Amino acid sequence: MDGVDHLAFVTWQPRATCEFYTQVLGMPLVHAITATGWVTEDYPDFVHFFFDMGKGNRIAFFYYFGLQEEEPPSDLMHRSRHVAFHVDTEEELLAWRDRLKAHGVRVTPPLPHELIESIYFDDPNGIQLEITRPLRAMSGADARDAELTLRALADVAASPRPSAQALWQRKAELVRKAEPVRKAALIRNDTEVAGS
Repeated sequence: MDGVDHLAFVTWQPRATCEFYTQVLGMPLVHAITATGWVTEDYPDFVHFFFDMGKGNRIAFFYYFGLQEEEPPSDLMHRSRHVAFHVDTEEELLAWRDRLKAHGVRVTPPLPHELIESIYFDDPNGIQLEITRPLRAMSGADARDAELTLRALADVAASPRPSAQALWQRKAELVRKAEPVRKAALIRNDTEVAGS
């Protein structure tokens, strides 16, 4: 795979969505599909339209004719299901915050968390969007930690009472098991370097 072709969402406000993505976020409208009788006979007629996010990535929306608007998700699901756009620097992040505010968009202050700093705001459809910048580059240590975390999570999520505490305990067990293997690999590498 080579990146994201597009992310797709549903809108009940095509005009506001188009104005927001083209004017506020500066993403060109690049394609639209209109379809009737697609997939199955009872599938609603729709327009599917795409905005260019840059580097071959697009965000797209479906407008379904006759589809009733859904209830908004809970606050937790609203915050969890979001799209994050990348910028490289703090200056870019702050410039985007200023731009959003100038367009009357409510936006958070920059919030640092682990490897990134982000601002958050909603589009006209209530989709939470994020613009984020790296605070440092991801490393091999981050990938190894993520692997141990996900192994622990898979074990704990399948247990009768999953919790963050149980996750940390299981991860500690996995770290202790992995440590002798890691040390042996370091010794092997040191021996090979010394012998060359």
